[in-house]
Amino acid sequence: MSETLATAARMIYAAICAYQIHEKGWKRGKNDPVPNRTVQGPDDAYFYDVVNDYQDKVGFVGKAEEGYAPLFMASGNDLINAALVGALKNGQMVVSLRGTLPPSFDNDDIIEWIKDWAQDGDIPPTPWPYLEPADGQPVNVETGFADACTSLWPHLEKMIQDTITAHNPSGVIVTGHSKGAAMTFLMATMIAKAFPQFKDKMQVFAFAAPVTGDDGFKAAYDAAGFAAATHRYQVEYDLVPFVPLWKAANIFTAVDYDPPKKRSFWAWLKSLFEEKAWTALGKFVTSKTKGGYDAVGDFTYFNAKHQLVPGAVVQETALKDVAGALEAFKVGEIANAHSASGSYLPSLKPFYQDDSAEA
Repeated sequence: MSETLATAARMIYAAICAYQIHEKGWKRGKNDPVPNRTVQGPDDAYFYDVVNDYQDKVGFVGKAEEGYAPLFMASGNDLINAALVGALKNGQMVVSLRGTLPPSFDNDDIIEWIKDWAQDGDIPPTPWPYLEPADGQPVNVETGFADACTSLWPHLEKMIQDTITAHNPSGVIVTGHSKGAAMTFLMATMIAKAFPQFKDKMQVFAFAAPVTGDDGFKAAYDAAGFAAATHRYQVEYDLVPFVPLWKAANIFTAVDYDPPKKRSFWAWLKSLFEEKAWTALGKFVTSKTKGGYDAVGDFTYFNAKHQLVPGAVVQETALKDVAGALEAFKVGEIANAHSASGSYLPSLKPFYQDDSAEA
């Protein structure tokens, strides 16, 4: 566990680095990290902000201050999909997928943010041809995440090949946060099919990952041997891992809006409305996803104080925690729990080891 957590502590930095890929014209907001330098993309439509501290913590073969930057790219409508690829000192290669764009009035990019969320919200299942079916079950995944992966793939495949040519890596680590985390499971299967030499030399580190594939995907993913090398990380109160619908941990049925006694009439009416709306949303999502999706890989959980919770079980800890937060209208706690730099990074920092440590 400690070795896996040490790798996770480096990979959360890689996931955060992917958020430094921006569309041309983007302006830094007051809460964004100050870059040490900026690297233009190949077609001048996007760029990558080098933040030395973030980048050097990943363990790339070159130091940021000496001019090293990983390969990077963006694609899709308004460049809402992005990824970076780089060789690591320990002999491996990392593929980091950017999560959903945050809204920013500084950049007037609310439209891009809406398009990114709309892609995430394209929740019906679609066939996934990169895995062999197990036990004859069709393999389906969430359409929005599939579209994001296929949009990135032509460019990402070339970056991977270029990294192989230059560094001959011994294995691949696929990582990401939020939307990027959901894509890790799909991207791992795409990489394994295109580069079979890495089939059994791959690890997946997913932070705050929404569920991605159906029963057939999970069965095929497990049968192909990916599950043992797949690690999911989740922080207390983070709602995103339960969407669009986690079959085994249904957030829509876990939330109880039954108002306590001695509430005012208006409080009772508000609770009744929320319960009706929540129930209707649950029915809609269940229908659209054809019953929901499954999670893959193992599970590591941190509480709201960024402390590891050994032996945590999703249904008995994470599901109850976030359902309770929703019932208590802890909107701020739920939003903050999802932050890559404000929640997942401080949870994993205690496990960080020097970038020369083995993955």
